[in-house]
Amino acid sequence: MNSSVVGELIKDPEIAEWRNSKDLLTKQAVATPFFENKEIIYRFAFDQNEDLTVESADQVLKIFFKPNAFLKSQVAENVFENWTAFNQATGYLEGIETYNAVQNRPEWMEHALQNCLRLEKLTEPKKAWEFIYPSEIIVTKDRDKKNEGIFIQIYCKCDWEVEHGLQIILKNGNELVRVSAQDGNLFD
Repeated sequence: MNSSVVGELIKDPEIAEWRNSKDLLTKQAVATPFFENKEIIYRFAFDQNEDLTVESADQVLKIFFKPNAFLKSQVAENVFENWTAFNQATGYLEGIETYNAVQNRPEWMEHALQNCLRLEKLTEPKKAWEFIYPSEIIVTKDRDKKNEGIFIQIYCKCDWEVEHGLQIILKNGNELVRVSAQDGNLFD
């Protein structure tokens, strides 16, 4: 099967053996304009999404692939807010003073200090892109059928939430729904 936007779609070789999944993913990573043409794997979440078709997903992906400075700015602001809330909740940057006070720091502490020092530079929304790393994009629908539309769920690694990562949810390719830790949910 092929997508007119992201190319050839295949069964996920990692889950095809143990689960009869209907999901398909791109055979190759795809240059993604939203992320400065970084190559990312796309997953089409067909499991429990009988209404989702490659054709309908392609319509949304065409919109997502068009440059949209307002959407990028909106996402950056929300990513920055996520970082700010995380730092306020955890006191992450307070680790700089603590770690600096320790002589002969163990390797893990030195790594943590360097990460804190790096994040100290995340001072405004437009810098957010330097601290997040998209790893997979999922095209899906609301499985509970409470919300119409097709959603683009962007999973990212990020420098502050190493364990849970970050997700960016867009509706119909051009409407920001939420930015949060990766919890798999489309909505709050």
